[in-house]
Amino acid sequence: MDIGLREWLIVIGIIVIAGILFDGWRRMSGNKGKLKFRLDNSFGNLPDEDVDPNLLSPVRVKDKHAEPQLDEHDLPSMTATEGGKKRNEPHQGDLSLEEPVPTLLNPVTDEARSEPPREQAPVDEVLVINVIARDPDGFKGPALLQNILESGLRFGEMDIFHRHESMAGNGEVLFSMANGVKPGTFDLDDIDLFSTRAVSFFLGLPGPRHPKQAFDLMVAAARKLSSELNGELKDEQRSVMTAQTIEHYRQRIADHERRKLTHKR
Repeated sequence: MDIGLREWLIVIGIIVIAGILFDGWRRMSGNKGKLKFRLDNSFGNLPDEDVDPNLLSPVRVKDKHAEPQLDEHDLPSMTATEGGKKRNEPHQGDLSLEEPVPTLLNPVTDEARSEPPREQAPVDEVLVINVIARDPDGFKGPALLQNILESGLRFGEMDIFHRHESMAGNGEVLFSMANGVKPGTFDLDDIDLFSTRAVSFFLGLPGPRHPKQAFDLMVAAARKLSSELNGELKDEQRSVMTAQTIEHYRQRIADHERRKLTHKR
């Protein structure tokens, strides 16, 4: 039986529609669970010929209104004084300033039960510290993994690393670290062959209950990585990270805390 022009057009139409539906399903599946970054084609002060289109732009908050080589000595000492009082040097231990979680009794069984976890408030501001590799080959996976594990970061949600209250990976997230190259994630199964030109530490506000202490821990982790793996510290705009930048970040935290208290009144 001969197939006419009309039958051929119907068959071709079905094949085209099936192809479109399959492509849409593949794109949705591939993007699921990935950390969303806005991408651009520049990366700080890197020469034009070295620009990598895969490098991520700074972390930005969605759905909100418009908001030369680094000298490590420019960064503030963690033992600097504030108002005549010596600031405690942050270390990569457990954060012990959080209020103890109260133990409640089940009204039916009298058994102890933990307080339910706090609901996460929408993030309206993000503090970012980028660490850029000076070596053209980037940060090697094994060395990078060892360094951040020593700083207490643990691999977790969104396929990136998080620093929790406890070095063991328990408690609320204080800050996180993403790959600076798209899609922004890490693959531990391929870590031996992995390398990246940059990583991004970031802390959301509102976030941890003690954001100033969490921020100091993030600065310490970023400085450790930069010092031990030959990196450069840059801010969210990929400008050189200086002492003034650090203090500006701390002021942003203080301003955010004031606004939060004002809204509660």
